[in-house]
Amino acid sequence: MVAVGLVAAGCGSGSNNTAGTATTTVPVPVSPQPLTVTVYVVDHGLLRPKLEHVPRTQAIAGAALGALGLAAPVAIAGGTATVDLTKATNDQVAEIVYTLTQFPSVQRVDVAGRTGLTRDDFAAYVPPILVETPVSGADVPHTFRVSGTASVFEATLVVQLVRDGNVLSKQTVTASEGAPGRGTFEATFTATPGALTVAAFSPSAADGTPQHEIDVPVTVTP
Repeated sequence: MVAVGLVAAGCGSGSNNTAGTATTTVPVPVSPQPLTVTVYVVDHGLLRPKLEHVPRTQAIAGAALGALGLAAPVAIAGGTATVDLTKATNDQVAEIVYTLTQFPSVQRVDVAGRTGLTRDDFAAYVPPILVETPVSGADVPHTFRVSGTASVFEATLVVQLVRDGNVLSKQTVTASEGAPGRGTFEATFTATPGALTVAAFSPSAADGTPQHEIDVPVTVTP
């Protein structure tokens, strides 16, 4: 709350004014800062993480679905998120499942007459390399983590930071599982402030050229 003081001057003027000054404090509500949430959107047949801003709320799962354009209540119990939505396209269901299962309390989703859905049910929507953190357009600190999932040859990826066409830092990362399976990967980088691109790719077994590259623009904050 912000207090605004209103001063009412007493009657009379000059040094003979004995009425004094009364101060009234009037509370003025201040709108809370919005929340930034990650939602997963199907773009050209593939799921991509995207940042959205939603009104601050404790019902973050429902707010995330609202950011997808789906006004549907969500109840979470025993690791299952039940979405009160009777009809949805397969693209929408993929978006719902991926968006809700980012939250630690959700392992499965029931929606539109389908039950027990997990991310494994929508493997066809996931690119060979999916960077989930950071999200495109995000502000990141001086030292930040890059993580996601991949289904690549021998579980080998290269993750690098690129600024103005120059490679600032580069790491070879091994995912927890190689293709045809899908494993998780993670790397930590430190960079100076400014805009840059996180690039992740699988090096070709023949000549090391990038395969399945995905580029994520971010801004390193001071």
